[in-house]
Amino acid sequence: MFDIVVIGAGVNGSWTALHLAKQGFKTALLDQFPLPHTRGSSHGQSRGIRKAYPEPHLTRMMNDAYEQWHELERVNHETLFIPTGLLTLGERYEGYFGKVVDSFEENTGSKYELYNPKEMAVRFPMIDMGPKIWGCYDPSAGILMADKCLKLLWNNYQKNGGSLIDNSQIKEIVPEGPEKIKLILQNGNVLKAKSIVVCAGPWTSRLLEPLGWKIPLKPIKISVFYFKSTGHIPHNFYFEDESIKIWGMAQHEYNGLNKIALDTGPECNPDQRDSVDISKEKKTLRKFISKKFLKVDPEPSIEESCIYTVSPDFNHILDRHPKYPNIVVGCGFSGMGFKMGPVTGEILANMVTGRKSKYDTQPFKASRFDIQQFKASRLNQTSSL
Repeated sequence: MFDIVVIGAGVNGSWTALHLAKQGFKTALLDQFPLPHTRGSSHGQSRGIRKAYPEPHLTRMMNDAYEQWHELERVNHETLFIPTGLLTLGERYEGYFGKVVDSFEENTGSKYELYNPKEMAVRFPMIDMGPKIWGCYDPSAGILMADKCLKLLWNNYQKNGGSLIDNSQIKEIVPEGPEKIKLILQNGNVLKAKSIVVCAGPWTSRLLEPLGWKIPLKPIKISVFYFKSTGHIPHNFYFEDESIKIWGMAQHEYNGLNKIALDTGPECNPDQRDSVDISKEKKTLRKFISKKFLKVDPEPSIEESCIYTVSPDFNHILDRHPKYPNIVVGCGFSGMGFKMGPVTGEILANMVTGRKSKYDTQPFKASRFDIQQFKASRLNQTSSL
């Protein structure tokens, strides 16, 4: 019998479990696969971290996230963060780029630098983004060493008394009362808890729909590529317009290779992720790189995969089951869940224990969606240049 079981040992489930263990709750962190694994959204050597977001409240939350990541480094005498900076690209007063600049201006404590198109041409001659594209530089951005982060989270969680249970898939969640939930596992074992937190990524719907809660989520396959480059921009970057969404990282994992990917992809079954055809996405990426990135070979050298679980507005869902208040869910992180894990994990931990949150959780309620109107236009748009 546990106070709380957290389902899913990715970054958000792991941070949630660590916060709960530190608060003194008897907690189990459960994952369906043997740990570590590469089947969800948190694996890999690197994940980006930044304050450059079009939503001001997310920029504010990232200040907290940075502090918690650095505290994890300090306590464990480990390096998890590699500073690189991030260059957001776009037209000055249009769409995503304009909102990022507005967010920085609203969050006066967050530093940034703004470059007009002429300055861009001088400062970054290795890219050709055209005469209308500005740059917004976030000096706080960098790379988190993802696999290393997860291992430290699991170690710290267990040091604080938490139980880590892997290779244990859930067959059924059975609510039995206000403070009683039974988890029946595929191996025949049964766990009991007063409350649960579901952080199951692309498998979330399979767990919640039998409980009468249909949240509009779509798992998509993200294909990550590594390209040979000579003198490419030395920062992480992000670019979005009406035709494409693309991101990349400074060289880190492979000498001479830059990690570049589209920020969208085809819908997938998480149990058959790599059966999805990504030839269209690969063609779009090659075309963009060959035109815009003068120092990058458009033919990828290495290909890897992960999954985004996206919500209709590409923002988190942090909420409580409408019928069973002792079931809390964190999902729909839409590709930005890793960097925010410390904060979203703390919000979920406070939500399931009834503690007051440091943040307004209303923007993250599932009820903000009209499920009948769910279209997710950004997900379905075609990318072509």
